[in-house]
Formats: sequence, C-alpha cells, structure tokens
Amino acid sequence: MEGLGRSCLWLRRELAPPRPRLLLLDCRSRELYESARIGGALSVALPTLLLRRLRRGSLSVRALLPGPPLQPPPPAPVLLYDQGGGRRRRGEAEAEEAEEWEADSVLVTLLQKLREEGYLAYYLQGGFSRFQAECPHLCETSLSSCGGSSLVPVPSPVPVVGLGSLCLASDCSDADAEADRDSMSCGLDSEGTTPPPMGLLPSFPVQILPNLYLGSAQDSANLESLAKLGIRYILNVTPNLPNLFEKNGDFHYKQIPISDHWSQNLSQFFPEAITFIDEALSQNCGVLVHCLAGVSRSVTVTVAYLMQKLHLSLNDAYDLVKRKKSNISPNFNFMGQLLDFESSLRLEERRMRGQGSAASDPPSFFTTPTSDGVFELDPT
Repeated sequence: MEGLGRSCLWLRRELAPPRPRLLLLDCRSRELYESARIGGALSVALPTLLLRRLRRGSLSVRALLPGPPLQPPPPAPVLLYDQGGGRRRRGEAEAEEAEEWEADSVLVTLLQKLREEGYLAYYLQGGFSRFQAECPHLCETSLSSCGGSSLVPVPSPVPVVGLGSLCLASDCSDADAEADRDSMSCGLDSEGTTPPPMGLLPSFPVQILPNLYLGSAQDSANLESLAKLGIRYILNVTPNLPNLFEKNGDFHYKQIPISDHWSQNLSQFFPEAITFIDEALSQNCGVLVHCLAGVSRSVTVTVAYLMQKLHLSLNDAYDLVKRKKSNISPNFNFMGQLLDFESSLRLEERRMRGQGSAASDPPSFFTTPTSDGVFELDPT
C-alpha cells in the first residue's frame, strides 16, 4: 500500500471542472453507500463467493468494471475508498504509509488486482469520513431530500460495480455452458474443506429442504427415483428439454424458458417459480427444480426461493445450497440478479416493519449485458 494513497485535496482537484474521467469505487456496505457517498462514486457489490474467486485469480477484476470486459485499462486513475481509511500506526498519524487494512478487505483485494492488471489504482487517505468532513459539497446523500442536510441530493442511482456490471462474453450453447461449469466448479468456493471427487457427487436429486430437491435433466428422467422421493412437481428451467412424463397425469410441470447465457433475465420468473414450489410443498409433495446440469439455472431459482421464504441473505442461501451440492456454479449474470433480488426483499421487509418507504430508499438497478442502459427490478 506504500505510495498508493491520495489525499482529500488531490481528490478535490480531480473532481473540479472540467469533469475528469476518474473512476471512484465505494468499497463500503451498500447501506452506507445509499446513505451518503462521494459524488459520482460507484458502489462495489462483491459477495464473499466472488471475492474468493477474485483472490484466487479465477476472475479478472476487469470483468467487474463498467464497459466491455476485454478492453485495455483506461489511462484515467481509479480511486477506491472505505469509511475511515486504514488503522493508524502509533507515532505516524500523518504518514500515508501508517494506514493499514486487513489483508482480506474488499479495498485491499481490489486495489491489488487493479494494479496487477495495469490500472492506475489508488486509495483515499482517511476514507469517506475525512472527505465528507473536508468537502461536504462534493458528497451526495439519499437523506437530503428529507431535509436537514446540506449535502447534494442524489440525482439518480448508478449501477453497482461487480455483479451489476459483470457480463461474460459467451456464445456457447446451454450444454456447453453448464457442462463447463459443472466440470470446473466442484468445490471452487469452499473454504477450508476438500470437495469430493466428481465421481463421488450424487447422481440423484439433492434434498435442499424437506420435499425440495435440486437436480439435473438426468434426474428429471429417472421415474424410479422420482417415485421413491415422492416428487410430483417438476420445475424445468430450460427452453428446450421435454417434460417427459407430462402426459401420464402423475406430474405437475412448469417450464421456465431460459438459456444459461449472460443475456438472459431469469429474475423475471422468480415469483411464479416460488409460487410453484410453494404449491408443491403445501400439498406435501416433492418438487424437483432442474435445468440441464443442475449447476446454474436451477441453483439460481432455488437460492431465490430460500432467500424469500427463509429470509436468508444471498451469501447464506448460496452457502446452504453449496453444503448440499458442492458443484454449483450459477453464471455471474444470474448472481447479479440474485443480488438485486436481495435488495428488493430487504426493501419489502422494511416496508412491512414500517421502518421505511419507497421514497427514502434508492431502487436497485442491474446493468443489462446487451446495452449501456439499466432496468429497474420490481421490488414487489
């Protein structure tokens, strides 16, 4: 970190007209970012599972930033900040080298990876707290519209960095996409544990909750296994796999026509998928959620169900499924949609408790993979 700190005065000069091409990354929590931030900063949204991949080097930090993921680093600098800067060493209160962070912090991880990939990346000395105290006119707040604040109101929410801006340039088929992740993902996100060899992974549906099973196309075609587990409802998360036993009248099917591709919006089907699963469980019947390989689309739907019904965070719901089925690996676009789904659930919970309103919380946005625009996810 030595020599990479930039002062509040430096940032104030950089933000002076004409507007520079400085990229500001806010490494604090989403709640702190929504409350107040430096004008023009982008929120960094990196769940634990993405941070692990980033630290291992299996994910390029360039793919997390706005713009095409394969473009070279821009000449303009990138400045990262947290709430209060690093801890101070005794006797070196004013030296930038005195600031220290935890080695596994979001700021340190991003700063190191950005420098490794050729970016002119720096951190803000003293963090947001010092900059807000010295330059309040260059900060934005979501609370100013409620009165009592001298900070500038937020004109409109901006896309988050990380899951919100991530897109994978892939034109492969469903079979190729899921098969590649199935073969590569076994245990990739497990910490401190050794995953089972691929040959020892169960070939039958995995029980996530009582009567809720996660599996593959092969599982959906195994009539003996379906009967043994009491599965009578089958959620088919593919556009082209047939519902094999639909005509015999013993099974209830629902098909979600989504390919395993970064351009697909799976989140629009979350409500009807959750309703279908609830219907099965209310009848005390087993329900199988499957896609082709059982590692991406069906996992995304299952995690969304757990988040809503068990009131779990994205990380907790993902880890619950991961413990049951170690080779899961939703594509990053679907993970971004789950992050937005988490935000909408959090907003709805605040509404139900009477602790907030739609006017006081900026909506969540997700950058579309096919354009520079954004669409707003329905929080209801």
